[in-house]
Amino acid sequence: MRTTDNLWSEQQEHKSLPPRNFMYLLLILVALVASFLFVNSPYFIVGGVLVEGNKYVSVEEVYRIAGIPDSINIFRLNTEDIKNRLSSDLRLSDVEVSRKLPASIIIRLKERQPLAYVTSGYGFVQVDKQGIVLAAFKNLKQVNVPLITGIRLGNVYVGDQVEISQIKSILTYLAALDEGTLNLLSEINIKSPQQLVAYTTDSIAVRIGSNEKMTEKAKLTQAIMQEIHEKKLTVEYVDLNYASPFVKLKQ
Repeated sequence: MRTTDNLWSEQQEHKSLPPRNFMYLLLILVALVASFLFVNSPYFIVGGVLVEGNKYVSVEEVYRIAGIPDSINIFRLNTEDIKNRLSSDLRLSDVEVSRKLPASIIIRLKERQPLAYVTSGYGFVQVDKQGIVLAAFKNLKQVNVPLITGIRLGNVYVGDQVEISQIKSILTYLAALDEGTLNLLSEINIKSPQQLVAYTTDSIAVRIGSNEKMTEKAKLTQAIMQEIHEKKLTVEYVDLNYASPFVKLKQ
C-alpha cells in the first residue's frame, strides 16, 4: 500500500532526474564541442600542398596566386576561392582544387602553352599560339621557349592579342613543332620579312626564309633535327629555302 510519504518521495525522485530531452540536448552539445575542438586541432593543419600539371608556372608562383599561407586549418580553407584566384591567371586554362584528409591540399592545373617571348616597351611578353599575351616580365631569368628578336612591340598588356603578321607566322611555325623540337630552339630572328632564321641551343642556324608554308617548314625542321640527333652530326646551318633542304656540316 502506497502511503502519502512514499508518493511524495517518488515524486521528488522523479523531479531530481533530468528530462530525457535535456539529456539528448546535452549529448549533442558535448558532441559539437568535441567536434569543434577536433576540427580546430593541429591534426588538420595543412601539412603539404601538392601542385600537379604545372610546367611553365612555378609551384612558388601557384602558392602566391592562390594566396595559400605557410600553414592553415584545412577546414578553414576556401577551395572555391583558391580556384577562382588561379582561374583568373591567363596562363591556366583549367584548375581543380581538392582536400585530401587529414592534412593535404591538391591543386591540379592545365596550362596554356606559351610558345615564344617577344621584346616589348616594358621588357618581354610571353605569348601563346594565338598571340595572346600570357605574362609580362621586366627581365628574363629563365628562357624556356624561343625568343623572337628583330622586332619590338609597343606597350602591350596581359590579355592583349598580338596581330603583327610576322609574329603570327612564327607562332604558326612554332605551334607545328613537337615539344622536343620546340625545346631545341632558343631564338627566332626576323632579319626581314623574307629572312627568318631560327637558332638552336647548339647554335645551329635554321634558315626558314619567308613566312610562307610555315607548317610545312616546321615539319621539315622537326625531321632534320631528329636526323641530326640520331646521326650525331655537327651542323653549321640548315637551309629550308630549297626544294630539298640543304644541311651544311661544320668542317
